[in-house]
Amino acid sequence: MAASVTRALQAIKRYNRQPDQIDSIILAAINITLCLASDGDDKVAEGFNQDIVTNGQRFGTCH
Repeated sequence: MAASVTRALQAIKRYNRQPDQIDSIILAAINITLCLASDGDDKVAEGFNQDIVTNGQRFGTCH
């Protein structure tokens, strides 16, 4: 697991974050990891973010 995601999970536990904050914390950690892994190519993280948005719009529409 990427170090930034591991640190995010540790911070969630340490600071007792609320459930509605956990998603944004994890997504931020993933974005940081993607940015670092791609040598700062913001298109990589933006592609990931667009996938999340697209999947979120379709959430609950499957029967």
